[in-house]
Amino acid sequence: MNDILSEDVRDLNSGVTRTGKAIGERVQSAAAATASAAGQAQRMVQDAAEATAAGVGQAKKVLGEAGDAATQALSHASEVAEDVFDAGLRASRTVSRQMHENPLIAVLVGIAFGCIASLWFRSGGSTASAPAPKKSRAATPPKTAAPR
Repeated sequence: MNDILSEDVRDLNSGVTRTGKAIGERVQSAAAATASAAGQAQRMVQDAAEATAAGVGQAKKVLGEAGDAATQALSHASEVAEDVFDAGLRASRTVSRQMHENPLIAVLVGIAFGCIASLWFRSGGSTASAPAPKKSRAATPPKTAAPR
């Protein structure tokens, strides 16, 4: 009986050992799968971080370029405004000098502008001179005496 019991214990021990090894292999497999998933998740996070950093870099670049373009436009507009102001100042000085050199011509030019403005205001301010509509007087038939 001892032999049977010891054989049963050996079989039981062998079965427990096989089961333990199988469980150990499955635990190792699960650990490897978990490590692989963690590695993939880490790579995905790194890729997302790199894409975000690249997007931020591009946004900074675009904002910088837009700022540069705005600065150039402002500078150009300032230059144009200065040029217009200088041209107006030169024209004003030229007209003033000509008025001092030829006062009679200046008076005649002023009278001409006054006449033109007067004609323009009389026509109602329009540039097209349309004839005024004619008033029609329809002839009324003569009254006849009522028969008696």
